[in-house]
Amino acid sequence: MAVLPSFLSRLIPNAARAPGASRPAPEPAGAGFAPRNAITATALADDLASRLPALLVAAERLARATGQGRHARRRAGQGDEFWQYRPATQGEAASAIDWRQSARGDRAFVREREAQTPYTICIWCDNSASMRWHSAPGLPPKAERAFVLALASAAMLLGQGEQIRLLATNPTTPPLRLHGHRALEQMAHALLAALRHAPDAPDLPLTTAIPARSRVLLFGDGLYPPGQLETFLHQLATCQATATLVETIDPAETTLPYTGPTRFTAVEEDAGSLLYGSPTLQQDYAVIWQRHQARLRTLCMAAGSPPVVHMTDQPPLDALMALHTLLGAGGRP
Repeated sequence: MAVLPSFLSRLIPNAARAPGASRPAPEPAGAGFAPRNAITATALADDLASRLPALLVAAERLARATGQGRHARRRAGQGDEFWQYRPATQGEAASAIDWRQSARGDRAFVREREAQTPYTICIWCDNSASMRWHSAPGLPPKAERAFVLALASAAMLLGQGEQIRLLATNPTTPPLRLHGHRALEQMAHALLAALRHAPDAPDLPLTTAIPARSRVLLFGDGLYPPGQLETFLHQLATCQATATLVETIDPAETTLPYTGPTRFTAVEEDAGSLLYGSPTLQQDYAVIWQRHQARLRTLCMAAGSPPVVHMTDQPPLDALMALHTLLGAGGRP
């Protein structure tokens, strides 16, 4: 039987009665069912741990591929990099004026440099059951891709001199501060430990563990109960922190590419559904999926940052480059 990805049970709460879909027919004898492609938290953690050296190398290579150039701080301060010219004010010291720029017009200008003070970036990985699913054996579980992207992001940001904290969902576990030459390995082991004890239900980190005016990188699939993500982003706004969702999606979640009678069993709940895959159902589902994506983007944009969308059948470098560009294009608190 095909495991029902949580996208189906959440996006179509009563899947058998979705627009255009009829009531489930009796299960036909000999119906062909897709293979079960979910994996337990322990099994996935064991698999990742067995390949950890290669995964760390892959993450470091991804980080290097971004160029790891320092991001603009988008504010004036002490530093070596030019940021902008601003008009000189009354009483401005003569040594602060850029005379070459000022000579081009009738106003005096000051050449401002950019602040190079690092700020805190918090990283969190969603390990819920929907993340431990993949639609085909040739694709990685979403949690595996999130694991690699989180490590690569940390490697990239540590190389830029930023302060990194790894957030935990467990309220008794404090954020892990990453530093030193073994920071990436330390982070990987912490992620694996969190995965081994991950609950099936979706959750988000506690906002009380997030410093004010920091950036939070959420590596998940965006499939959270109604209102959960909105509440989380609202709480972040109260402490002037900004979250960026790196939305990890399996390609089957966008198209529902199943034909004929298929029984789906949920990975995060007990309910199941027997659906007959047809062009009509797929068209109706596409509308629901697009509506879900539009709502996610609206929530994220209102909180200060667009989501970074990553499909697991695409190279992870694409998502990392998008995140690198976002952080360097004024996407800072």
